Amino acid sequence: MREQEQAGAMANTEVNTGEQSEREHSSTAEETEISSSATEEEDKLISPRALEQEAGDAREKRGFDWMAVCIVALIALFFAIVARLNPQVPNSFTPIAVLSASGCGLLITALRKLRTPHRPGLLEAAVGGLLLALLPALAAITAPNVLLVLRADADEQHGFLITWALIVVFSILFSMAGAALGHLAFAPLRPSPAKARKASPTPFSVAEGEVAETIEPAGSTEAADISDILEEEGQEQVADEANIPDLSEPSESETSEAAELSEAPEQPRSFVSYLIAVVLLGLTPTIVGYVFSAAYDYILNANGFLSGPYPTLRLLSAVLPWQVPISVNLGGSNAQVIVFSVWQFWRIPLFLGNPTMFDIVALEPYIFNAAALSLLLFSMRRSIASAHNSASSLTGWPVYLLLEALLGLLIVLPPALWIVRGLQGLLQLPTIALPIRTLYLLNPLTFTLDLLSGPLVCLLVAVALRLFQARRQV
Repeated sequence: MREQEQAGAMANTEVNTGEQSEREHSSTAEETEISSSATEEEDKLISPRALEQEAGDAREKRGFDWMAVCIVALIALFFAIVARLNPQVPNSFTPIAVLSASGCGLLITALRKLRTPHRPGLLEAAVGGLLLALLPALAAITAPNVLLVLRADADEQHGFLITWALIVVFSILFSMAGAALGHLAFAPLRPSPAKARKASPTPFSVAEGEVAETIEPAGSTEAADISDILEEEGQEQVADEANIPDLSEPSESETSEAAELSEAPEQPRSFVSYLIAVVLLGLTPTIVGYVFSAAYDYILNANGFLSGPYPTLRLLSAVLPWQVPISVNLGGSNAQVIVFSVWQFWRIPLFLGNPTMFDIVALEPYIFNAAALSLLLFSMRRSIASAHNSASSLTGWPVYLLLEALLGLLIVLPPALWIVRGLQGLLQLPTIALPIRTLYLLNPLTFTLDLLSGPLVCLLVAVALRLFQARRQV
């Protein structure tokens, strides 16, 4: 009798396990069908507009930014035309392209960052630097008597070509350097690293502990009924299978940590980081002037040209809009006067001075750098607002205007301090060297006006762009 009961119990357990396995197979089949239908629905939900937007973003990353290059070319063309229309060549005509090159590359990077943060636009910066130097060179060639003197005198032609070729090369290089500097200085900060994971027991140890507890003998089982034992063992096996985690899927702690890492917002920049970036950008034109001055002296000496009576570093006066006017009439028909007038287009140490007290061409580096800094702050403000759903106080009006004013002051202050001392002249001949009088391009009035004009021009450009941007967002 007992043997019949045992056989019946075993048959019942086999039937139960068969039904359970069939249910599991049916549930897995339903889950696969649901996942496949969900993926099909997601594929259907991808609209053509999304595909077009992704294709446009890809083209934006790889394509050439013609709009940024055209904006730079228009600014350079305006100042080249203004300089060409002056009756006397100002000091800023020849070296202004090199001193504005870093701001040109910076502006191209800023224009690109408004649309995509992926590429600094080095190729666009190189083309912009080329146009920045070629436009004044074309204006110089079309000036009166320039082509006549260059055709008649081989030495003048050689010096003219060497000077402007060096200006083109340095404009391209420093424009690319400015683009790289702006891209690195205003790159978005990386998210904070994920927290260290807490040490937790592995699922294998937990499962083994639970299984070990379940298989421990609970006492003497000789008097227990066999059917009860089989039922208890089946229930424990089902419970163990439910408790053991699926290793193919990530745990809840891992998914939560991954979500925290992916949703980590971009950390806002501190005021010190903005301050350091502005200091670097403001001092770049002065550093460029020193480097170009050394290269220019070396090239002229290597090609047999004598040094000028004044130091070549006087080219830093190109960023000073206010100077003591030195008006000279070069409209005569004398051959020496004509040659001297041609020297004003390439012989930097022999520049006479500005014909008027104010030189509008000297504002070119201020406009490039001020516009670039303004647009870079716009891009940082947009990225911070999208990450934190609120605008940062560091990109508000007070800090925004303070950074622009500081940029203008840093551009004008080092050249003004160097020029205000006066340029000590030295006439170097093959056999002797004679000191000549000191040339003063600044007096207390023009020095003060320069220190005020630099920050003021940057503030005007910044306010105009900020108001224009606010009107577009309305």
